[in-house]
Amino acid sequence: MNDISNNLPPRAGENHRGNPDRYFHVMTEGWFIHTREGVRGPFVDRNLAHSFLQDHITDIKPDDDPSSSWRL
Repeated sequence: MNDISNNLPPRAGENHRGNPDRYFHVMTEGWFIHTREGVRGPFVDRNLAHSFLQDHITDIKPDDDPSSSWRL
């Protein structure tokens, strides 16, 4: 039999975690982030939003819940 997985493109995975479309600014409100769990924010600046996102990704451990790996 032919192994079909050999013909699939590599997974993008971590390459999309820094997706600039995740961040957006609302005038007079602040910076927000799109996560799989919903919109997070407001943050005073984009750097704080980015720091939150990095911590959020680090806090989600696939070993905690077998279904949580899709959140990464």
